[in-house]
Amino acid sequence: MAPIKHVVIVGAGPAGLLLGLMLGQAGIKSTILEAWSTVDKRLRATQYGTPATRVLRKAGVLEDIRAAGYRNFPSICWRKTSTKEEVARIDLGITRNEEDRITVIPLAQMLEVILEHIKKLPEGICDVRFGHRVVDLGQDEKSAWVDVEVAAEHGAEQDGEIVGDKEKVRFEGDYVVGCDGGKSTVRKKLFGSEWPGVTHPHELFVCNVFYDGFDKAGWDGGNYMVDPNHWGLIAKRKPGTPCKPALWRVTYGDKVGLTQEEYLKAREDKFRKMLPGAPEPEQYTTEQTDRFKTHNRCVTSMRVGRVMVAADAAHVCTPYGGYGCMAGIVDIGGLVECLVGISEGKTDDDILTKWSEIRVEKFLRYIGPRSIKNMQRLHKPDVIDEDKFMLILKDLNDKGQDDMKAFLLKYTSFEHDFTQYYHTAPAA
Repeated sequence: MAPIKHVVIVGAGPAGLLLGLMLGQAGIKSTILEAWSTVDKRLRATQYGTPATRVLRKAGVLEDIRAAGYRNFPSICWRKTSTKEEVARIDLGITRNEEDRITVIPLAQMLEVILEHIKKLPEGICDVRFGHRVVDLGQDEKSAWVDVEVAAEHGAEQDGEIVGDKEKVRFEGDYVVGCDGGKSTVRKKLFGSEWPGVTHPHELFVCNVFYDGFDKAGWDGGNYMVDPNHWGLIAKRKPGTPCKPALWRVTYGDKVGLTQEEYLKAREDKFRKMLPGAPEPEQYTTEQTDRFKTHNRCVTSMRVGRVMVAADAAHVCTPYGGYGCMAGIVDIGGLVECLVGISEGKTDDDILTKWSEIRVEKFLRYIGPRSIKNMQRLHKPDVIDEDKFMLILKDLNDKGQDDMKAFLLKYTSFEHDFTQYYHTAPAA
């Protein structure tokens, strides 16, 4: 096959930006089209497991991400909400000197780091365009394209929509890759409303919280809260200073459809139940809150001709365990191997079908089901006595640090090396 001349990427989230960066590093041009005027500032992912860390390392962004984030995340534990008693713990300090240890950084900060790396690529090789809303797509045997709305003289971008005067522009490439999130336009154009899976019967509320009671209680790292009603994750995200308490991210589930007034009242009760010291509202400061519905869904195929979908555009899962963004980053690591192999004549176009089949299988067999188990585990007060994963952790902790370290850094069932399908020599 001829070298790939241009890839159109829809979405400037972690998957889209990482894809553009890694293709650019391999000399493949791309255009990244993002409907919003900036990168996503909402409270999204913060924790990325070893499989994602390996891809970030290959992309050359890991050290800068560590510098901007939480360089050495200390631990993850599970606590009973009623007593705050620890029932299980993973000491991440044993991997502090390992390159592929867990990565912790708020998603918005990660996106800024990747953007800075894109700016350092040769001019014109990766063109990131904000305020470009994809509204349609098409393809033939030789290329794929998207039609995009952009603001005209008296128009503007507002919440991902173009309001006022607008005009349409077409972007064409050898391939189109939809990395445009759970509400993906690319996926909807390919499959309509069909997206197999389930929507969970709760909303997640995600809050940035300053509260000195965490440090006073000796809490650190990530704390999964286990309770039939008051469950979630409380995780430290930035150390404190003499003038300001540490920043913590509090995530919990509650019923769908609360009004703002109902949410605020319910949050006060949740914090009394879940936070150490049962604080009243005047004892903490909430900086930002976002709310999300949660789903487990996956497309039947991540490839349709010259159009692919990846990451949240293809599949979504519960956030507990950090599998969502991690799965998307691993998608991109594999897709880059495929596209670079095609462009360099080391494999043919069929490798993209294999990528689709394997990534769908990985999600349906491992990532999706395990993410659901991670959430369900939080509903069980007697989790340590009945949960298989908790028993595995106990056994590893009993065996010692070497076994636990090997478990934390192992090559996982989420990953796959697509270079194994390259020809032994470049195709003629």
